[in-house]
Amino acid sequence: MFLATDDDHEPARVRQQGFERVMTTSLRRKAGREPGSGQLRDDSSPDRVVTAIRQGLMTGRFVPGQRLVEADIHQTLGVSRGPIREAMKRLSAEGVVTLQPHRGACIRALTRSDAVDLLQALEVIVGLAAQLAAQKIEGSGNQALLEERYRRLAELGPAADLVPQAIERTGFYEAIFKIADNRELANMNPMAPTLILRMQIHGYLSAEERGLQFSDYAHLYEAIRGARPGRASAVVRRHIRRSTQQILRLPDIAFTAYRCR
Repeated sequence: MFLATDDDHEPARVRQQGFERVMTTSLRRKAGREPGSGQLRDDSSPDRVVTAIRQGLMTGRFVPGQRLVEADIHQTLGVSRGPIREAMKRLSAEGVVTLQPHRGACIRALTRSDAVDLLQALEVIVGLAAQLAAQKIEGSGNQALLEERYRRLAELGPAADLVPQAIERTGFYEAIFKIADNRELANMNPMAPTLILRMQIHGYLSAEERGLQFSDYAHLYEAIRGARPGRASAVVRRHIRRSTQQILRLPDIAFTAYRCR
């Protein structure tokens, strides 16, 4: 967990500073550079920076409020400053980073109002994706895809560490959007801001609250697998509205401790 009480603020800041030092070798390879080789693939430099930041969010290497230093990104990925700045503009438009005049970019930290707005959008977007997935579940390979992604998530359980759970939860939702087979809807899915929100609030939720939210994945899986679109959208609606109530009850520090500094 990142934060649990006011007293935990300093350990969280120390952890954040540790994340700021360097990306791992695997992240460099995903971004297109073999460590020590100095060789870059021909894919777009801004694309490689965007991919690296998204992967870093997924694996917990970047946290809300963390400053992104151009020189560090250049040293790690071998990308010049122009493409780095272009990538930051793209990530800002996606709600992943905040651009600050004369200070550069940092990973976005959501306010309470931001979180509520995000959840309102997710209720519609994910609800429709679940409904469409239930309608199309009999399509080729769809049952197997949903079953595999749910199995991997369920095996972790609600008490799993944040990072592996975030990876498998994201995979489960990606399967739903894939089965829904609506490109425009998939493009609307705010995956990265949702990951950021989970990082901010995870440590403030009780085991009971996390378990209750986690149990909804089984209900959603059964509804989609059973080709029950109305039930699937209702499960999403209940899940997200409960999340909204949790957000409204959280202490202010959940939304201030990670602010860009």
